[in-house]
Amino acid sequence: MKARLFFEAFSNDKDKLIELLDKTLPDNISKFKNYQIIEKKTAEPIEKEMPTPDNKKINGWSSYLEVYADFKDFDSIIDFILFYTPSKIEVEDIRELKIVAKDQEVKYNKERINILLNQISQAIFSKVTAVANAYIMQAKKAVGNQQSNIGNTQNLTNLKLPK
Repeated sequence: MKARLFFEAFSNDKDKLIELLDKTLPDNISKFKNYQIIEKKTAEPIEKEMPTPDNKKINGWSSYLEVYADFKDFDSIIDFILFYTPSKIEVEDIRELKIVAKDQEVKYNKERINILLNQISQAIFSKVTAVANAYIMQAKKAVGNQQSNIGNTQNLTNLKLPK
């Protein structure tokens, strides 16, 4: 089962972005079993201006890694998405997926499968981003408290994530 997987990245350091997309990420995903990378390529970084949550603008570099891979089966694609959350997934050599329930059969065509897989990846990314942002805000607050109260020695590794 062949699929194209895209991993987008943004950084204020062009060299670090290239290192992430050309070496770090491919090394990491190559450890995944039940698939074989057929081809991978990195897009040339482009300079971009991005808005921040506090309505400021930051300049940085944007690029993506495209991986063309052959997965052992549909479960392997799902596992890969859950572990690595690519920005976009395009399954190529599938016509239909049937899910047989007790009283009915549901069929998904290639387009609906791609939409479903992308929704899963985007939902995971949104949740991880929300947790990371909550942690960052708490860390900034703790650092601010440490700077204003010199005697306060709160440990940044002891922060709690909101429930």
